[in-house]
Amino acid sequence: MYGIVVAILLAGASEPKLPVLVESYGTLDKCRASLIEVSKLPDFKRVVSPLFGYSVIKEIEGSTTMAFCVKNIVSI
Repeated sequence: MYGIVVAILLAGASEPKLPVLVESYGTLDKCRASLIEVSKLPDFKRVVSPLFGYSVIKEIEGSTTMAFCVKNIVSI
């Protein structure tokens, strides 16, 4: 089981926000296909991160929203 996790990074925040599981998928391919659909939304762009693999990010002044696939949310 794979899931899309969304993490929000705020510049200057004293504590990081915990990532949130948004949706679950049976396979990694289905999870990645969903990320591709998200990347088509305004201001989102698809990236390949060395740490997170296929990801989608949205950068706004002072914050970054990132979505990526995980196999086990406990491992984050």
